[in-house]
Amino acid sequence: MVEQLAKLKAELKTAIAAHYKQLKDSFNDVYGYAVYTDDGVSSISAVANRTSAISADPSDRMYNYYRYGAVEWSEQDDFGLFDAVNDIVGQIQDIDSVEFADKRNAMLRAAMEVMCELDAEGVFGPKSDERFVAVCVTDSDEPIMLESVERLNTPAVFEAYRSEFG
Repeated sequence: MVEQLAKLKAELKTAIAAHYKQLKDSFNDVYGYAVYTDDGVSSISAVANRTSAISADPSDRMYNYYRYGAVEWSEQDDFGLFDAVNDIVGQIQDIDSVEFADKRNAMLRAAMEVMCELDAEGVFGPKSDERFVAVCVTDSDEPIMLESVERLNTPAVFEAYRSEFG
């Protein structure tokens, strides 16, 4: 599985960088970006949101939910950039000699590592209270989500996220 995880990270890094660039080239108000998967990690994609797409006013008590809740975000088209990623996800899922939980955790950890690498390279721009980057596992309280928000964002953004989802 080590070889497949290395391939997954390489393909994921390429897909995320290209996807984020395409979004930023298309929209001038992208503030949020998340690697996006389900609890079973049956596929990996990405979603983004734009400031203009937040359906709540900052004074609304639901504002943080819509701002940081990737399941509510507007930009869900991955432009086919994650096809190679998901071929590898399928290969990893098909490995019978490894427990499901181990495969799941390894893929989530790989996604986190890639997001941290890209963040360190400046792909998402400088950390600011206006920017939000995360790993999102839908319908889950997966600890990696909170960890990703803490590692990839400013302390103020982390606290706002934690107050809503933590």
